[in-house]
Amino acid sequence: MEDRNFDDLAERFRKRIYGGLKGEIRLAVLQRDLADYVNFDSADGERPVVLDAGGGQGQFALDLAAAGHRVWITDISQAMLDLADEQVQARDLQSRVSLVQCPLQQLRGMAEIPPADLVLCHAVLEWLGEPQQALVHLAESVKAGGYLSLTFYNRRALEFRLLQRGSLRQLDRHLDSGTWGGHPGSLTPQNPLLPEDVKDWVAQAGLSLVAHSGIRCFHDFMTPEMRDKLPEHAIVEKELVYSRIDPYRALARYVHLLCRKV
Repeated sequence: MEDRNFDDLAERFRKRIYGGLKGEIRLAVLQRDLADYVNFDSADGERPVVLDAGGGQGQFALDLAAAGHRVWITDISQAMLDLADEQVQARDLQSRVSLVQCPLQQLRGMAEIPPADLVLCHAVLEWLGEPQQALVHLAESVKAGGYLSLTFYNRRALEFRLLQRGSLRQLDRHLDSGTWGGHPGSLTPQNPLLPEDVKDWVAQAGLSLVAHSGIRCFHDFMTPEMRDKLPEHAIVEKELVYSRIDPYRALARYVHLLCRKV
């Protein structure tokens, strides 16, 4: 299985994944988790170095750059980096943001990218042919005492969605073949991951788990009619409440693991 390049889907990602209520829920969970554990204040006045690996359009990383941090955004897709550059220019962040086109697996060979206090890898592993090995590369990019913020598409949520729809034969085909992606333009990842597997990989890479949250625990199971009736802030608020409570967290569309390198 080859790693997925998103040159052909950059605009769809901007509209479908990062925009709207889905993006608000994602941002709220990430902000809460990092604020609870990651201290961005430095005694010596140095701002933390942030690396957004496979960062695409870099929405979350650019907010950190706007707060004064030094940010590197890397991606295999030039189209995604071009969209990131539009925002860098619009927000006048050129002095704080560097954009580098390279595969995640080559990060440690890039001399211009320093070891990071915080590495972001959001919605990337599920598109890779060898996600466990990629996690090893990510861990190598984190400074001792630094953090890795990892989000990935939850296979349990996809399985439950197919069960809920009665798509039992489709589920069996996926389980038998080990492939999950849809048509070439689909935003369903080719390699959705099991949270229990990823937590094992985190430990094997020498990282300790400090936070585990679900992103979109119930949003995707609501009917569009019901979502439209409710204030968006109320949905975001409840998503935050249930994002750390099982069984809701176990069925979230995405999982966030915040890990620390000892």
